[in-house]
Amino acid sequence: DTETARIDNLIAKQEKLIELLEEQRKSIISHAVTKGLNPNAPMKDSGVEWLGEVPEHWIISRVKFNFRNLDSKRIPLTSEERSYRQGVYPYYGASGIIDYVNSFIFEEDLVLFSEDGANLAYRSMPIAFVAKGKYWVNNHAHILKPFDNLTAYWACVLESVDVNLSITGATQPKITAENLGNICISFPPSFEERLSINNYI
Repeated sequence: DTETARIDNLIAKQEKLIELLEEQRKSIISHAVTKGLNPNAPMKDSGVEWLGEVPEHWIISRVKFNFRNLDSKRIPLTSEERSYRQGVYPYYGASGIIDYVNSFIFEEDLVLFSEDGANLAYRSMPIAFVAKGKYWVNNHAHILKPFDNLTAYWACVLESVDVNLSITGATQPKITAENLGNICISFPPSFEERLSINNYI
């Protein structure tokens, strides 16, 4: 009993450490995509409350001007349909992979953004993430193709946004394609600087 209690205590400490490291990781990534990598860069007020100050040379824009929305290509499958279409291709929903099916509708790296679900409010899982390879996406995730193809960078940019003012629906939180497109973001104008942040991340 004493040994078991000691092991349980060690596990609890390790889990706490993992949790703290994950929080630190999120903080470092969020800082990189909202403030940049140069701590001495001159700053300016973004005019967006949650963004605060951003590097002076960065662009302040909206999501819709920096991505192509591919929501029209989404195809939902019911759980019954998926049951007889089991396979090796990831089937994505609002918060990630929810099943595997025998076919795919996308074959390129894209950014997926949660369209609905409680996670939009609670943020216990990522709301923006990269889908790679061959996969299927249902109608609970928005599909965005960044114009510069730096999917990892843009997924982190979108993960760092404050979505509270963009959510509609009292019982089921939802972000429409229009509201997503109107979310303000800030980023460096040069591809090279975005690439360096992408590589740092």
